[in-house]
Amino acid sequence: MSLMLDTARAQTGAEVAPSPATQKKPVAPAHPRRASANGTRLEEVTVTARRRTERIERTPISMTTVTGTQFAERGITSIAKIQNLAPNISFGNVAASSGVANAAAIFIRGIGQTDFSFGVDPGVGMYVDGVYVGSPVGSVLNMVDISSVSVLRGPQGTLFGRNTIGGAVAVTSLQPNDHLSARADVKYGTANRIDTRAFVNVPLSSTLFANFSVGSFMQDGYVNAPYQKDERKLGSQDTRVFKGALRWHPIDKLNVVLRGDWTRDRSNGAPFVTTGVNPTATGSMIALNNALAGGTLTNCTAAACYNSRYFSKNTNYGTGPDYSNLVNWSTSGTIDYELTPWLDLKSITAYRKSEGQFTQDRDASPVNINFVKDFYMEKQFSEEFQANGRALNNRLHYSTGVYYFDQSGYDINPVNFYVLSLLSGGDFRDRNYAAYAQSTYAVTRKFNVTVGVRYTEDNKSFLPNQYYISSIGAPILSIPPGTRIVPERWYHNNNARWTPMVNLSYQVTPELMAYTTFSQGFKGGGFTQRLTNIAPSPPSFRPESVNSFEGGLKFYGLDHRLRVSAAGFFTFYDNVQLLVADATHIGPYYTNAGKAHISGFELESQYALGDGWTASGSVGLTDAHYTSLTNSVQGLTLDSMFVLVSKWTANLGLSKRIDMGRYGVLTPRVDAVYRSRYNANVNAIMYNELIQPKYILVNLGARWASESGRYNFSAGLDNATNEKFMAWGSYSGSFGNYQKSFDRGRQWFIQGGVSF
Repeated sequence: MSLMLDTARAQTGAEVAPSPATQKKPVAPAHPRRASANGTRLEEVTVTARRRTERIERTPISMTTVTGTQFAERGITSIAKIQNLAPNISFGNVAASSGVANAAAIFIRGIGQTDFSFGVDPGVGMYVDGVYVGSPVGSVLNMVDISSVSVLRGPQGTLFGRNTIGGAVAVTSLQPNDHLSARADVKYGTANRIDTRAFVNVPLSSTLFANFSVGSFMQDGYVNAPYQKDERKLGSQDTRVFKGALRWHPIDKLNVVLRGDWTRDRSNGAPFVTTGVNPTATGSMIALNNALAGGTLTNCTAAACYNSRYFSKNTNYGTGPDYSNLVNWSTSGTIDYELTPWLDLKSITAYRKSEGQFTQDRDASPVNINFVKDFYMEKQFSEEFQANGRALNNRLHYSTGVYYFDQSGYDINPVNFYVLSLLSGGDFRDRNYAAYAQSTYAVTRKFNVTVGVRYTEDNKSFLPNQYYISSIGAPILSIPPGTRIVPERWYHNNNARWTPMVNLSYQVTPELMAYTTFSQGFKGGGFTQRLTNIAPSPPSFRPESVNSFEGGLKFYGLDHRLRVSAAGFFTFYDNVQLLVADATHIGPYYTNAGKAHISGFELESQYALGDGWTASGSVGLTDAHYTSLTNSVQGLTLDSMFVLVSKWTANLGLSKRIDMGRYGVLTPRVDAVYRSRYNANVNAIMYNELIQPKYILVNLGARWASESGRYNFSAGLDNATNEKFMAWGSYSGSFGNYQKSFDRGRQWFIQGGVSF
């Protein structure tokens, strides 16, 4: 499913390519109607979230759209920062149970996933140019040629390809057009940050167009690591990105777009520290280590002890190597053909591959308590055929199609614990088949009814390659080397489900629309990948599902100066799939934790105040709580907070356009972001030590553009108040130590660019 946008930026003139489904002729860079210098009107925004072009205020969906230009105005170069611009979304870069330094953990309205394990699917679907990205690994994208990013909240189970039980994040790249153009910029900032980007668009003939972009993103780490090679700090970035697209438009009815990209991401390791031990974890491996060293869990002074000398908020004392090396590449082809003026056919074919190695000394000390390594490879192939059309004198709009997804690979995990060493992980294969249909009928000029349904078959297979390598020995633990944890054979977890949707919308006035929606979402079951206890088969878990009810209002008026959207929702969440770590298992495992209710609302607004002033902001409430629990988890209660989910999120931005005539345009701005407290433990169980308190971020910036728009210069200060909040935390009762990963803190930057 593709979600493309044609967005006009009133004050910045963003270049956003129209959807090929709605624009067949070669297109030039957009030169939208600009607001007057005193900022009297907002920009016009159109979307094709329902596979036809609609103004965003006439689209009965709770969604946020941010253009590439809006990211640039704020100096943002990572897609993860979308969480600062939209309500009720958390977009983290989480090294859960591994050392991978680029793995997206996305939550929308309380639903998502914290781990990249192939045994479970993400709860929020990410789509890049209409292609579903099956693994979170490598999904924290850098902004190179991105035209826009859209956040669709709530289950999108009819039109979208796979696993959108919580919502979807859709990324759209710039499309080749018939104008020769280019741009480049360089950013320098905190910790030797050097970001360089270049983009060029070239018409090769009257029917063939190409664009190409490159990016390099580098920054030193910020967590001291005295025992790492050359004392390299953790949390560094070293990323290279190459992207290209070719567009062929031989006749008005046919449009073909081929895309390819390659990314290499290297890091000294995820930025985390150990801040202490849980004094109640008397049965942990740290407690055993200290007892054998002649002390106790909390009172041990010998050289072999694990104690406070390894606790810190800015230093990791691990001696095992910490690094994250990853290579991603993908290619896709989209063919769009207008069979008749009332029927459009589309094919989206894509292939993607990720390969890497990640390591992490998880005890962050010279004591050999917990060291993990991943040899990872994932590849995916997908094919989608769509038929999009209209009938009955344009009163009926419909979309139907079929979808196929094939994903395979391996994740091999050699791990060393204090009491044993083992090989974990294995090979996997997932296949997904789906067929769907959705239609909107205009009962009257004001009242529309939309109905949709999707049938999905989700088949997962797992070949574990897991056995013990060594153990500490009697009388503590003695297991013969080579002992299999589970038999080495293929295991299967197959599921199928129908997911319907009904939407009613009413245009109350030309400026105000009201809508209500009922939708279901479904995510297939899976397996626990990381096993340590001998079992007849790998533990599996059932699919999870939601029934969601939503109602909303959208307003666009006051002479195009004010846009407001509001939505309220209530979700019944069944068979919640949860990654947990408790004393019953050495490593984290997945389980169906029980049932939950999630309710809340979103309110977003943009207001052109006049005299060059523009204000924007949003507030979101996610009230998520468990209503019943299974007995599969120790420590989880009905009062437990959801992982990485704040009850309240809010943002507020204020900018001022100052037109200086032939000296150009200066636009200073200030943005504030608020998040209430949340449970930072990616392993779900609540501990006071891993509760992140509420915080407010303040970002300051100013951007100058020359009169012609060819040159620009920016300066900014992110996190001006230097908030050191937890991005994520981790705790396992088997080990007993608290892991935390803090934000880098205050950062400054300057940036210069040129375009023609």
